[in-house]
Amino acid sequence: MKKQVLILIVLLGLMSSNLIGQDKIKIISDNENSINHYKINDFYFVHQIFADAFFLTDLYQQLDYDEMSYILKSVLNKIDEEHKVTVLVKQSKGPDAKLVFFVKEGTKDGNILVLMTNFNSDKRKFTKKIDDQNSIVRWYFIRGNKLVYRKDLYSEKKEKDKKEEEPHLLIDYYLFDDNIENDTKIEELISQVINNEKSDKIEVLYAKLYLGELYLLNSKIEKAETQVISLKEYFEKYKDKGVPHQYSLITTMATTELELMKRMKK
Repeated sequence: MKKQVLILIVLLGLMSSNLIGQDKIKIISDNENSINHYKINDFYFVHQIFADAFFLTDLYQQLDYDEMSYILKSVLNKIDEEHKVTVLVKQSKGPDAKLVFFVKEGTKDGNILVLMTNFNSDKRKFTKKIDDQNSIVRWYFIRGNKLVYRKDLYSEKKEKDKKEEEPHLLIDYYLFDDNIENDTKIEELISQVINNEKSDKIEVLYAKLYLGELYLLNSKIEKAETQVISLKEYFEKYKDKGVPHQYSLITTMATTELELMKRMKK
């Protein structure tokens, strides 16, 4: 698989491409069509990609909501097995940030969407080449209309293990795994945490996050917006009083996800 990935990267540089975007951002693709080929649900696509492409690489500090949504829409509507998509983001110093997306169909695990970056996780910066060892690389399974992170594929063993861990881990698993049969359990699990006075404050914070994401999944944008406000208020109320201040990243990501979903719907 790694050899195939490296070959694809080399071929990418040899392909004729259309450049879309301004000086800051370039979307490289030779796909002239604009269609969600795999019919991936907007929420699952945004949730998986914005966190890995923008937050793991620190690009969220450089890009505004419109720029991020522009990238997400472009990738979602340009990618298929025959067409890769490369995103270049100009940096003030050093090489451009590079995000390479491609799909591998017909693997033993089904269709897989791959994200490769030139962001070195050790050096915390973008490098000239994609490093097979240190660059951030993610792959996701396309299951129905879901985009599922490889570690979140459903199994009875994983489900059993999650039930023995913190409540929010089971909620997260049900929300983002590929088993639609457990989706009906999510809202009740969230309510059990939020309505229990004995719940750990961090667990409540996560439960509020997932409730907002459940609203986004169901296209209830106004309710999601109200929930993000509630999440922020809860964090401020208990910051360093049960919820470490570092958890502000959760509120930042929740706000970003909400704003991106608003723009995906336009």
